[in-house]
Amino acid sequence: MRRDPSRLTTTEFDLLIVGAGIYGATVAWDATQRGLKVALIDRGDFGSGTSFNNAKTVHGGVRSLQRGHLGEMREYLRERRALSHILPHLVHPLPFLMPTSRRLMRHKLALAAYFRLNDLLARDRNDLPDPSKHLPASRVLSRDECLRLAPWIDPHGVTGGIEWHDAQFSNSSRAELAFITSAVRQGLEAANYVQAVGLIRQDSGRVVGVMAQEHLPDPGPPFPIRARAVLLATGGWTADLVRAWGAGTARRVPQWSVAMNLVIEGLGGTHAVGGNARGRLFFLAPWRGATIAGTSHDPWTATAEHLSPRPEYVSQLLADLNVAFPRAGITAAAIRLVHRGLLPASEASATRVTLLRESPFIDHAEDGCPQLYSLVGVRYTTARHSAERAVDTLVRALDASTAPCATATTRLAGGEIDRFDAFLADARRAATPAIPAALIERLVYSYGTAWRDVVSLAEGRPDLLRPLGSVAREGDDAPAPSRAAAPGGPGTDVTGAEILFAVRQEMAVTLGDALLRRTEAGSRGYPGAEATAAATDIMGDELGWSATRRERERQALARTYEAATTRGN
Repeated sequence: MRRDPSRLTTTEFDLLIVGAGIYGATVAWDATQRGLKVALIDRGDFGSGTSFNNAKTVHGGVRSLQRGHLGEMREYLRERRALSHILPHLVHPLPFLMPTSRRLMRHKLALAAYFRLNDLLARDRNDLPDPSKHLPASRVLSRDECLRLAPWIDPHGVTGGIEWHDAQFSNSSRAELAFITSAVRQGLEAANYVQAVGLIRQDSGRVVGVMAQEHLPDPGPPFPIRARAVLLATGGWTADLVRAWGAGTARRVPQWSVAMNLVIEGLGGTHAVGGNARGRLFFLAPWRGATIAGTSHDPWTATAEHLSPRPEYVSQLLADLNVAFPRAGITAAAIRLVHRGLLPASEASATRVTLLRESPFIDHAEDGCPQLYSLVGVRYTTARHSAERAVDTLVRALDASTAPCATATTRLAGGEIDRFDAFLADARRAATPAIPAALIERLVYSYGTAWRDVVSLAEGRPDLLRPLGSVAREGDDAPAPSRAAAPGGPGTDVTGAEILFAVRQEMAVTLGDALLRRTEAGSRGYPGAEATAAATDIMGDELGWSATRRERERQALARTYEAATTRGN
């Protein structure tokens, strides 16, 4: 991908999408694949809002069945299966565990019956050609096995456990990027750090585009982007944005909830483990050497612009986690990163938060803004299907003749893999002393079929295949020092080649783009001063940053971790 905002001004698009989180990305891919001429902009980086702040879980609808929503449960199942197929390098099976007790709703017999019904209703969950993505049926665990797999729970009253499987993203930011990259290959014009500042309207009131402004690093002059329809996929920012433009969302999104997860030091283990506190369900899930703990939901009445993890919310979540998992001993010092994002809710109070069941698609013609639409996302897992339904409506509104939707079966960039386990084994066999098998495996889990493209950037510069912080200046052949790769500690396995790839091929233009969303260097906690300095040098040399700009980039990255360092105190 090459960033060139000037291309946004040279034509009229069928559809302009404002907001490049997972919902904007999936709509862009669907609409472009069907043959529409599409543009995608975001005032920040791709996937830098609520989409970055997710729990990485790809749900199969277990809790929907509990509420009796069978159609919703089936939708989750289909979408989990679709994501496993189109992103095989990024979506992988993950076992879950729930302890049982003598209480009726947690009794071993009751949960065993419930999950047998779930298995029956999900009997087509493995209709996938890749057997490495198949999920086993649920099973009942003995008390000893449950406590061995989940040593963090209170053993008092535990009678056993239930194990089932869902899936997990190894890197959800790269999933969003895969949707956008695939769409760019089909003709999408995409640009990050371009903000929509106002609507372009005809005398009739019809919306025919937006005035936009580039922000790199400072605001530039406004310029027009013209389109037959404009879709806002701006999440929690939608209400303020459309209100400023004379429309509204209150009739469809009555309230907002701030969802929060903590990325903490890795507790180990193989299962995501459930536990209860204050009548709410929380999970500890292993993820790439760290642990993701959450999710909390609290009411949010301020604007999205002022969204930050309030200290009292962080403290309450930490307290809840220690009630749910008393033997985990989670301290404030263990917090490496605080994830937070806004989700639409039908009810949001201090005692109860109920998220909307479906992602609202709003036609703002009712507000006097014809051809302006909003899609407000609820669930990460179902974004692709919500996008399909939104594009169906937009195609009818545009009276366009298009190909049918094929996004559930078309593999995305990097995911052109028939059988993941075999592909990984073949890739590992390509290892050399300079390119060890462990590096290849990690690259496959992030880049899929594009792992060789990353490695190729190090031709003539073998130092670029060393972990950040041990990257030598050009011509320096000193041996790389040993590095610690603990999340949040001083070090990372991410290499200089990945940073260079992010800049040259993936539209990374800030340090945070590269360390937080193109790679996993900073997504599990601050990667350390040495790694940050090395990445800054690589990006600065490539993009011509001044010393002042380099320092500003380092400071901006450090602010990402401020909520973790304050730790609710």
